[in-house]
Amino acid sequence: MDRLDAVLKTSSGEQETSIKTKEIDQLYEAVLASAMNEDLEQLEKDQIQLVLHTVICAQEPLTVVALAGLLGLTSGRVEAALKPLWSVVRVSESSPEDRVSTMHASFPDYMLNPSRSGRFTCNVKAHNARLVEFCFSRIRKNTDQFNICNLSSSHVFDKDVPDIEERVKQKIPLDLLYACEYWAVHLCLSGSLSEGLHQLRDFLSKRLLLWIEVLNLKNRIHKAAVLIDGTLSWLQAIPDSEGTTRLARDARRFVTLFATSPVSASTPHIYVSMLTSWPSRQSVSEHYAHRVERPISITGLQAADRQQSLLSLIPARSQIYCVAYSSNGAFFAAGTFDGRVLVWDAMTLQLTIDPVCAHNQTVNGIAISPDDTQVCSCSADMTICIWDIHTGAQIAGPLTGHTHQVWSVDYSRDGKWLASGSLDGTVRIWSTDTWLMQSGPLGNENKRVVSVVFSPDSTVLAAGSESQICLWDPLSGQKIREPLSHHTGLVTTLTFLHDGAYLVSGSYDHTICVWDVSTGQLAHGPFREHSSSVTAVIASPTGHLLVSASMGSTMRIWDTATWHTYALFRSTGLVRSVKFSPDGQRLLSGSADANIRIWEVPQAPADSTTCKQSEAHDDWVRSVAFSPCGTFIVSGSSDMTVRMWDTQKQPPTCTTLTAHRDRVLAVGISADSSHIFSLSQDRIVCVWERQTGQLEYTAGPIETDGDYDPMYQDFWPAVFVFDDRRVVCGSRSGRIYMWQDGNQTHELTGHTAPVYSIALSADSQRFVSGDGIGDLIVWDARTGQQLHGPFSTHSRDVNDVAFSPDGSHIASASGDTTVHLWKPDNATQSSTSLRGHSDIVLCVAYSHRGDRVISGSSDRTIRMWDVASGTSIAVLTGHIGDVLSVAFSGDGRQFASGSADGTIRVWNAPACEGDSQSKPNDSMARQPRVTGDHGGCDWTIDSDGWVHDQDSRLVLWVPPDLRSGLVMPQNTMVMSSQGSIELDFMDARIGDMWQSCYRPL
Repeated sequence: MDRLDAVLKTSSGEQETSIKTKEIDQLYEAVLASAMNEDLEQLEKDQIQLVLHTVICAQEPLTVVALAGLLGLTSGRVEAALKPLWSVVRVSESSPEDRVSTMHASFPDYMLNPSRSGRFTCNVKAHNARLVEFCFSRIRKNTDQFNICNLSSSHVFDKDVPDIEERVKQKIPLDLLYACEYWAVHLCLSGSLSEGLHQLRDFLSKRLLLWIEVLNLKNRIHKAAVLIDGTLSWLQAIPDSEGTTRLARDARRFVTLFATSPVSASTPHIYVSMLTSWPSRQSVSEHYAHRVERPISITGLQAADRQQSLLSLIPARSQIYCVAYSSNGAFFAAGTFDGRVLVWDAMTLQLTIDPVCAHNQTVNGIAISPDDTQVCSCSADMTICIWDIHTGAQIAGPLTGHTHQVWSVDYSRDGKWLASGSLDGTVRIWSTDTWLMQSGPLGNENKRVVSVVFSPDSTVLAAGSESQICLWDPLSGQKIREPLSHHTGLVTTLTFLHDGAYLVSGSYDHTICVWDVSTGQLAHGPFREHSSSVTAVIASPTGHLLVSASMGSTMRIWDTATWHTYALFRSTGLVRSVKFSPDGQRLLSGSADANIRIWEVPQAPADSTTCKQSEAHDDWVRSVAFSPCGTFIVSGSSDMTVRMWDTQKQPPTCTTLTAHRDRVLAVGISADSSHIFSLSQDRIVCVWERQTGQLEYTAGPIETDGDYDPMYQDFWPAVFVFDDRRVVCGSRSGRIYMWQDGNQTHELTGHTAPVYSIALSADSQRFVSGDGIGDLIVWDARTGQQLHGPFSTHSRDVNDVAFSPDGSHIASASGDTTVHLWKPDNATQSSTSLRGHSDIVLCVAYSHRGDRVISGSSDRTIRMWDVASGTSIAVLTGHIGDVLSVAFSGDGRQFASGSADGTIRVWNAPACEGDSQSKPNDSMARQPRVTGDHGGCDWTIDSDGWVHDQDSRLVLWVPPDLRSGLVMPQNTMVMSSQGSIELDFMDARIGDMWQSCYRPL
């Protein structure tokens, strides 16, 4: 031992001579020859070799006890095997918790080099293959194959379980944890051995859920997807592995969703929630769902057709304006409304650095350098900054020169240049060596530039502006050709296909165009699949796919071979930015609901199948109206359709009316329920015969003042009077226009800000209007005379107004988060302020008796108010997007709501005094009742997706893609593109009974 120490000390320098290496090799050979002397039984030699090779190949040092547990030996056998190796292996005799490791780094080098260690060589691939077997065997032979830590209830979070840390320590020893953490690493290091395929399939099909339990309870669940990603890479080289690959891919979806969602806070919900709600045709369900006993019933779930594409939802605490992926796939970044730059690890989905307070205004654009060392941000503060992606330190900037918001940045593929586009109408090209301007300013100061992108070979820079695209030579700063012109609105987004031959553009005009770069001609399109402004287009790395996103919260996947869309994703907020991962398998999206979403990209079908059309709306539901007779509901949507729902049938049947070519903003029903009117963003009014669905009358486009402003027009207020086909509409200037039979009859002045809301009285004799600074005015609907006001009852914009049935009061909903009730002739003194919403109030409606008011808000809740007392009667939750419209039924017993989540919900209204129903308490939506056998129907769901009972206990976690169609206890029906999804807890084995909910093998 002394001689070995001396040799190691003299040979530890940078320049080892062959003589010293030879001397070390001789010493190591002598140690090993002595340890495995000829007097030992072969079994003893094999055990010494097994233990020694494991110490060398282990991914982290293990204790004697852990080595024994992993290798299926006793601790005594392991100690005996290590004893003759003490001169090369460090073993503690004082503490069983100490790890076994090699004495010096030169020893593994020796053992792994066949030319040096000869007969004692450790064959890396062969021993890693053995370790794969040992890992899977250790997991398979674990005494507890389900509920490993004996958790008594599914009603609580893991952290709230008494003595949870001690339970985990006792039930998950180091050898089991090692097997769960490193089986995939050893599999990848074992080479392409078909034996591992059978072991892997057995593990994935029988013990996947136990593995997730162990990693989750040991706070290692973030590693799960990484391990399966490595496994999928290994499977690519294994023949006849299609079935196992399919299972591994579904396992990756399963663990990714679990690991990155709030459901991971309660381990029992691997079974109670995740497995219960997993699509039935997916591989994980095929292997595990039949082992679940008496699960919660999720009826109406179209599991066979459900696309489990949403892998992760990551809250960011601020609206997401832009996202970017690193070229190596290791990171992704986002820029936010509040001026921050955020960087995540793409596998663990954990922030890698503290949020960078990059700008004092919104980060409009973001780009990661081709070498993945820098992240560039541009902002509404007119500057550009460059940050170290690993530390968050500022590398360069702020780069100044633009005189308006900088909206877009892009690196050239060679990393030499950075381009920026601004609302000042110019493009600038910066050297990434000096951070000085290389070319520019290029462009036209009268044409806002909101998108810039380099071609793959960096020889062309494309810039999108007002209705055209300019192509520049980055070196000379000269235009390559005349601008590409076909769009009729701002070109918001650009992307080159992988070879640079084609350029794809998206615009405010709702269209997508594909351009031949060499000729400047339109090659394909324009495509009008989106019903609202296109906010983002991005081509996949191979160019075979394209993803487009719109203001309507939808994303479409296109097959570029056919230019057909074959998949549709729905978000709950305006999607501003999308990016593919470098391997093209995942999609990153950032939206206005302050969430990052990660989607798995489905493969294009072999045929040219397009997206399946749902009976329900596939975009925002802007307006809902209950028929006076109470038998049907009419809805208008950003998907450009009007739909009539027969609510006397279950599920309700739908008739779709199509004539509009723009978003439908408002709908209404005549007093005798015989006709329907609809109004679209392009200022077209349609009147339909209800029984036949035939279009009877159209008017427009209704002319108002000034240039067309898509941002204002998105909320353009107007009402229609059936009796004489009058239209009353607002304008951005504050003027109100009255039209009849296509002719303007009045132009009314009084407002000093854009008009955002208009409502007619029940007798159509008066109307009220609200504007962007909180003022309201009451007008004579026949003469246009100003009757009352303006009243300044709100401090912000008035988003909606409504007359009480008898016309004695008006309700107004505002951006100041309040609803005001006031008398038309004395608003200042008679106003009652209803407070409770935590965000903008978007809509308001009176009940048939005028004693109740309902309001919908951007806080995604609906509140019911008692008019007499001004108090809140109920708070109703269920929508996962802004509540845009509410309407009472004629008898006041029900009301409908339309939302940005694309759904319509019909609710039972709390009973009024004198009704046959009993009067509910003040918090009907927040005090659910789940009975002892879990058969009760009342429950609530929080923003994380957790269903709670009356004691705030956990009942079920609902995946994000199912929440929009979920029927709440107070709902009588839900009209959703996913169908209507209902929960039934009757006899479900949850809570204290959850331990019997699953039969392990």
